[in-house]
Amino acid sequence: MKYFIRSVKYFFYFAFLTTAIVLALVLIGAVEGDINSIFEGGYSALWKIAIFFALVAAGYPKVGFIRREIHVGKDWSEVRNDVISYMNDRRYVLESENGTTVTFRCKDIASRISKMYEDRLTLTCTPECFEMEGLRKDVMRLTAGLEHRLNPLNEE
Repeated sequence: MKYFIRSVKYFFYFAFLTTAIVLALVLIGAVEGDINSIFEGGYSALWKIAIFFALVAAGYPKVGFIRREIHVGKDWSEVRNDVISYMNDRRYVLESENGTTVTFRCKDIASRISKMYEDRLTLTCTPECFEMEGLRKDVMRLTAGLEHRLNPLNEE
């Protein structure tokens, strides 16, 4: 169900962005306000665009959200404060914490809106490693930083 909701969100997000861009072009006078002059085929092009957006939105959650492992070699109780501090420095706040799962959300509303409220990062603690799940860009950036902070290189 989460996948379907994300797809619908992205469909409307793409439609909103396209509408805003076309409206801006009409307002600055770059194109005429007639739908037949904006799109080749006029109103029939809108259906083609909507189908294209639906196809892209249906596939985007599959590639836009990932799960990545963080190998630390320490127990959660040993690194908990470091992880929370690191996430706070990156403008994420602790949302909830139970036995093996910790979730973080963006601190500021602008980031949350730009990510369409899909800003939740879930950190699951397993005996072998930690797994972070969320938006691809954020997960890649934050897991690399956490691995570096929790496993610093020993310089000799």
